[in-house]
Amino acid sequence: MKRGFEVNDLALRIATAAACVALCVVLSIALEWMNIDAPYLLFLSAIAGICALGGLSVAVWMVLFSTLGLWAVFIPPAGFAFPNVDDSVHIGVFIGACTFVCWIIDGLRRANAELSRDNVALGCKISVLLNRHKAR
Repeated sequence: MKRGFEVNDLALRIATAAACVALCVVLSIALEWMNIDAPYLLFLSAIAGICALGGLSVAVWMVLFSTLGLWAVFIPPAGFAFPNVDDSVHIGVFIGACTFVCWIIDGLRRANAELSRDNVALGCKISVLLNRHKAR
């Protein structure tokens, strides 16, 4: 049975998204030490995973936290200084790509949930028909 919305659930999901972003920042810094400069890829894959497992609302928080993490750590100068035009375009493309990926994953989750509901209804109808057939 599905339970109602709870504030603790939302807080836990937001905390999970923040922890995933922190892990992505640490892994991106470690990869940067190995001369691999691709922080956006880690964040995008983490956002896709969070969206698939936690839903669209958590993914939106993850996109927000990831954007702030990228802005603070990886866009020069370090900190929250206003980025130049190139970096602003990078952030915009990152947000757009994340939004598109989350939209696709959320659509798949909704379609899967609808198919599951239809499958249960079909199973109930078949069960009733089989019971009617046995009763004859």
